[in-house]
Amino acid sequence: MLKTSLKYALLSGVFMVLVYHLSFKIGVNPQIDLGHLFFDLVLLGMFIFFAEKEFKTYRNAGILHFWQGMTIGFLVYTLGAVVFLIAQIIYYNFDTQAVINYQEAATNFLNERSEIFIEKFGEDVYQLQVEEIQKVTKWDLIQESTIKKIIAGFFITPVISIILRKQPN
Repeated sequence: MLKTSLKYALLSGVFMVLVYHLSFKIGVNPQIDLGHLFFDLVLLGMFIFFAEKEFKTYRNAGILHFWQGMTIGFLVYTLGAVVFLIAQIIYYNFDTQAVINYQEAATNFLNERSEIFIEKFGEDVYQLQVEEIQKVTKWDLIQESTIKKIIAGFFITPVISIILRKQPN
């Protein structure tokens, strides 16, 4: 179970890093765009599915208990998030403009929707948001993006484990 989980965790971590950085290339900031969370669900779901399917088919004679699926899923998304975390730490330590770029993008995003935001929450909350964006550190961004990966895996793992479970007769 561990060998299969490690293989897919490493693959998922590498893919999450690639998707994160490719998002910038196509003009999407993964720290701001909510669609990125959906993409994390799909990406992690694929790797968890294939890890559980491989374990069930090739290593466990076609049987997968729910607890085995949950364990495999947990290992895949947690260790994949650790790979992503390490890559994020390296990225933010080498790209000194990354935090500034985030702050600019987040401020622009908020300014574009300022009328709606102020109408819903008020001017004081809007100004507070603008101030909070300027206080963001690289550790805030690293923590936030890594936690999003873990949350995505946390929600998709039980679904896949239920779908793939097969009890012995």
